[in-house]
Amino acid sequence: MSPPPAPPAPPPILASSSNISPYLWFTGMAFAARSLWSQSVLSTYIYITVSESPTALGNLTGLMGLSQIIASIPAGIISDKYRRDTVLKISLLFAFCSIGFITAAVFYSSYAFLLVGCACYGSFYGCVYTAGEALLSDSTPEGSRSKVLTKKQQVQSLGTCLGPLVALCMFAGLGNEWTKEDCAWVILAGQAAALPALLQLCRMSDDRAAADEGEEDAQKGLLDVTAEEAAEEERDESTDRSSARSSASRPPPSPYSRRVPITIAIADLISGLASGMSIRFFPIFFYDTLDLSPVTVQVLYIISPLSIVYLSKLARSLSVKHKRCQTHVFFKWVGVSMMSAMLLAYHFDLPKPVILICYLARTACMNCAKALTTSQMYDYVRKEERGRFTVLESINMFSWSGSAAVGGVLVGKIGIVGNFIVTASLQFVATLPLFTLFHLPSEEEQSLARKRLSAGRPRKSTLEEPLLPVDKDQR
Repeated sequence: MSPPPAPPAPPPILASSSNISPYLWFTGMAFAARSLWSQSVLSTYIYITVSESPTALGNLTGLMGLSQIIASIPAGIISDKYRRDTVLKISLLFAFCSIGFITAAVFYSSYAFLLVGCACYGSFYGCVYTAGEALLSDSTPEGSRSKVLTKKQQVQSLGTCLGPLVALCMFAGLGNEWTKEDCAWVILAGQAAALPALLQLCRMSDDRAAADEGEEDAQKGLLDVTAEEAAEEERDESTDRSSARSSASRPPPSPYSRRVPITIAIADLISGLASGMSIRFFPIFFYDTLDLSPVTVQVLYIISPLSIVYLSKLARSLSVKHKRCQTHVFFKWVGVSMMSAMLLAYHFDLPKPVILICYLARTACMNCAKALTTSQMYDYVRKEERGRFTVLESINMFSWSGSAAVGGVLVGKIGIVGNFIVTASLQFVATLPLFTLFHLPSEEEQSLARKRLSAGRPRKSTLEEPLLPVDKDQR
């Protein structure tokens, strides 16, 4: 009997689905437009026009987050029960309303119009993120999610630095001053730049989702692969031996255990609460406390996402050896340390470049490893539930936006520096739930098992704990 033919080589990730490319294009262009008008300019515009009130800025950000979570809940249900591309098309209505109201707010200097426009934007992003991320996961071969999501994070960061680059050129031409009129022109340019990004959503379709049809069977097949076999294969391929033994020391949950995504969502929720309290007030800190010019602030917002691009690549490389949760926690702790260093540098009146370097290091480290835990979350969520679990991420973003209102109150009570101290403390606490996931098998251990299954290699009969054992209620 002739041996069975070798399985065909998998296609390149970006070629495996026509949904991945348009979603990456959308992410890059949408975040370029968003960073142009929202990242630093919107905060300063509101601060200047609404009587230098931090509460007004916090309320607007909180409303944006509230509208996002309100829209994301039905969006998640509809995308799971019917079609995800339908939700993406509905989101376009919110997008056009947002552009119209924000444009009118600038022309009529209306804070009320700005509130309505940002609420529409929150609804738009709630629909897009919920359905779009689920469709992206559907279209990504199982075992490649961390690579695709890291690429998405890099594209997002590159887009985020493009907006400040355009704003820098505009401020340089308009006079390099924080004025209401100059900020208004930059905001209008951001609304116009958002239009090409919306066209990319029309290219996405559920019918083009090319997720591995055997994903569920492959993951269920992992139940029969022992940690001993994984360790033997790793020795043969000269890979890391200790990771397989450590993963076998404590049984992980089943392939579709909800405990894993819920734990990650809790950690993200606490981190989102912390980040939302301060992120909108960094531009105010630069403008009002450090007295930086608009061009200098835009340079910071260009360097920061470029640093995230580099560190995200480094983080994924480290996760190959040290696993995803461990790498995520490491970079979070470095980010908290840099935040503390920034506050100490300000307290002891060190030169501004020292403060700004600490800020850049803090921002890059806090944001570079997000794709690792997100990919791990989707690895443990069934395809038909991904839209609803993406709502958990929207709740996290709501906490980010909603806590901006709390941040505005804290700034009024204890000042911006006191607010930053609370932020750093909560961000440290947010890493603690992830310690319960340190025992999960690495992506490489799972890939090793998938290769064995694809090649049709026989599995040993053993009573040892499997690499991914079944929960008690599934036995």
